[in-house]
Amino acid sequence: MNRILFALLLCIALSSCSPTENSKNGEFILKAEVSGIENNAWVFLLLDNNTYDSTQVVDNQFSFKGTLEHPKKFDLYIQNSRNHTTIWLEEGEIYFKADDGKFKDAQITGSNAQLDSQRLWTPIWKYRKKRDSLNTIIDDEATSDSLKKIAKQELKKIWSSHLSIEKAFIKNNPNSYVSASTLDFYTTSLEKETVEDYFENFSSDIQNSSYGKSIQRYLELQNNLKVGDQYVDFSMKNLENEDVSLSDFEGQLILIDFWASWCVPCLKEFPSLKEAYNTYHKDGFEIVGISEDESKQALSKAIDKFELQWINLWDKSGTNADPYLIYNVNGIPDNVLINKEGIIIARGLRGEALIKAVKQEIEREKNST
Repeated sequence: MNRILFALLLCIALSSCSPTENSKNGEFILKAEVSGIENNAWVFLLLDNNTYDSTQVVDNQFSFKGTLEHPKKFDLYIQNSRNHTTIWLEEGEIYFKADDGKFKDAQITGSNAQLDSQRLWTPIWKYRKKRDSLNTIIDDEATSDSLKKIAKQELKKIWSSHLSIEKAFIKNNPNSYVSASTLDFYTTSLEKETVEDYFENFSSDIQNSSYGKSIQRYLELQNNLKVGDQYVDFSMKNLENEDVSLSDFEGQLILIDFWASWCVPCLKEFPSLKEAYNTYHKDGFEIVGISEDESKQALSKAIDKFELQWINLWDKSGTNADPYLIYNVNGIPDNVLINKEGIIIARGLRGEALIKAVKQEIEREKNST
C-alpha cells in the first residue's frame, strides 16, 4: 500500500509541476547579451508596430518574458541608436547576441521560426543590396534620364526575383508561420486566386493563427473590384473618433484618396486635389482621404500644415484597414473615383488627369439632367 500511495503522490506532483518546468504554456524567455551599449539604455520590443514590452540594458544584458499562442515576428531596437532588427519569438528560451551597430547580424538561437526566416532571407539579401544601389542612382539628381530609365527597369527585375523567392518559400513551407506572415504581407500584391491557393495549402494551425486569420479577412473582403463595378461600403473613424461610412456620401461624385504625410509622391498630388476640390465641390464632388499615417497626431498635423479641406479617415491597423483590403491597395498614392450612381469609373488618377476626369463627370451629370 505504501508503494502504491507513494507512486500516486509522485504522479500528482510531477503532473502539477510539469507545465512550469517544461514551459509548455506558450511562454517565451528572450535572453540577450550585447557589447558596446551603455548601461540603462532602453530596449523596446514591438509587435505589429505597437510596444509589446520595454526594459533596460544592465551589464551588457537584457531580457524579455511573455506568452504567445504561436510564433510571432517582433521588432527589437535600442532607443536613439542604429540598433534595430526583427526577431521571431516562440515558446521556450531564445538567445540573442550582438555588438553595437550590428543588430542585423545578431546570433539568434532557440527559435525554429527564426531559422525559417533566415532560410527565406539569405538569398534575398543580395537582391536588397542591388535594390539599394539602384535607388541611389535613381534618387541622384545628377543621374541622366536615360540612366534612370535603365535603373528603373533593372529595379523591376529585382522586385520580380525577390517576389519569386518568397512565393516559392510560401509554397514549399506550408507549415511555417514565416510563410503565413509573408503571405499576409503580400495579399494585396498578389492575385486573389494565388493567395487562396497558398492559404488552402497551409496546415490548420497556420490557417487559425493570427496571420492566417488576417489572410482569411482579406479573402472575405477583397472582391477584385474594377472599373464598372458597384462600389463597396466601409466605415472608419475621423479625427473626432466618429464613425464615417463611404455610403454617407452616396449620390455625390466621390474620390477615395489613399495617402500618407510621409509619402512624397502623395504630397505632390495636393495641388491637383485642391484644384479639383475647390472647383467642383459645389457641384457635388467629395474627397474621402484614407490616411496610412502611423498616428492620428501625424495626420492632424499634416491636415493643418497642408490646409486640407476635405474629410480624412484613419485606423491604427494601417494597410490592414478595411478599405485597403476591399479596394486591393498595394501602394500609395492611389485613388478610386465613384460616380453618383455608385459605379467605379476610374482609378489611379494623377495630376491633370484627375482634374480632367472630375470635370468630365460633372459635365456629364449636368448634361444628363
